[in-house]
Amino acid sequence: MNTASESSGKTKTGASDRDAPETVEPPLRRHWSIVFLVYLPFYFIPWLYRRPGELEVVASLAGLVVFLGLFASVHLRKGPPVLWQVLAVFAVGMALSPFKSSWSVYTIYAMAYGARLAPRRLALRAMIGMELVVLAVGVVFLRDAWPIWGAGLLFGAITGFATLMQADIERKNEALAIAHEEVRALASTAERERISRDLHDLLGHTLTLVAVKAELAARLVSRDPAAAEREMQAVAATAREALSEVRTAVVGMKGASLALELDKARQALAAAGVEASVSALTTDGNPGQEAVLAMALREGVTNVIRHAGAARCDISLSPSASELVLTIADNGQGGRLVEGSGLKGMRVRLAAIGGTLDVKSDKAGTRLVATAPLRAQGEGVS
Repeated sequence: MNTASESSGKTKTGASDRDAPETVEPPLRRHWSIVFLVYLPFYFIPWLYRRPGELEVVASLAGLVVFLGLFASVHLRKGPPVLWQVLAVFAVGMALSPFKSSWSVYTIYAMAYGARLAPRRLALRAMIGMELVVLAVGVVFLRDAWPIWGAGLLFGAITGFATLMQADIERKNEALAIAHEEVRALASTAERERISRDLHDLLGHTLTLVAVKAELAARLVSRDPAAAEREMQAVAATAREALSEVRTAVVGMKGASLALELDKARQALAAAGVEASVSALTTDGNPGQEAVLAMALREGVTNVIRHAGAARCDISLSPSASELVLTIADNGQGGRLVEGSGLKGMRVRLAAIGGTLDVKSDKAGTRLVATAPLRAQGEGVS
C-alpha cells in the first residue's frame, strides 16, 4: 500500500498546496497508476465466505464508483492530492464500516494519500486525525469486527508513515536537484563574468597599444618608412599575441607573467609618448597572485594611456614580509574618478585572492595601489 499514492505530485517542503508550484508527472507514471488498484479486491474477499445482503452490495458498488472517481482525480492531478480528496476517500471507507467487508482498504488508501498532502504539517495532522477516527469508531461500534478495523488501524499507520518518509525523501531530492541547478547556474555566471573581465583587460590593453603604434607608424611613413614598417610589424606581432591571450582567457588566466607585463608596460608607455619609470624588485611570490597583479598592471597602464593625458608614469613593485605591492602613479589630469568595468574587475580579482585596491585621483594625477598576499588564501606557512 505504500505505493498507492506514488504518482501523486510533489511540492517543496513548507509550501502550501495553493501556493506550491505543481510539477507535471511523467505520462508513463500516470498511465501505470492503475496498478495501484491491485489492493482494491481485498475489499471483496469476505464475500467468498458469506453471501452479502442486497443493501451491502448496492452500498459497496456505490462506494467503489465514488472511490474510482476520486482515484482518477488524484492520479490525473498534476500536483499533490488536496485535503478534500483525502477526506472523501476516507469517508467512503467509514461509510462502509457497518458492513463486515474489508472496508479498511479505503482508509488505508486515504492514509497513503494523506501522507502526500502539502505542507508536511497538514499531512501529519490529517493522518493522525484519520487514525484517531478509525480507533474511536472501532472501540465504540465495531468491537465484534476487531480484525477488520484493527488491520485498518495498523496497516493504515504503516502505509501512511512509510509514504510520508518516501515523500520526505522525494522532497529532499527535489530540493537537492534545485540546489545543484542553482550552483551550476552561479558557476556559469561567475565564469562568464571572469571571461568578460579578462577579455576587457586583454583587449583593452592590446587594442590601445595597436592604436598607438598604428598612429606612430602613420606619422613616420612619410619621413622614415623603415621605422614605420617596424611599427607596423610590431602591430602585427601584438595582434597575434592578443589572439593567443584571448584563447588563454577563455580557459582561464593562470599564467600571466608579472615580469613580462612590466616589460610590455614600459613599451606601451614609450609608444604613447609617456615617460616611464619602472622599479621592480624580484620575489618568489605565488604564481597565481602574481598573475592577478599582472592583470592589474595591464589595466592600470591602459588607463594611463587612454585617459590620463600624462607625460610621466612611475611603476613600482615591492614585496613586503606578507604581500606584493604594485603602485602606478601618473602626473595626468586626475580629478573626479568614476570606476568603470576595468577597475571593478581588477577589484574583484584582487578581493578573490585576499588583496586590496586603492585608487586616488586629484589635480596632481592618479595613484593606483594594488596589493596581493604572497601566499594564496588558505595556504599554510611551511
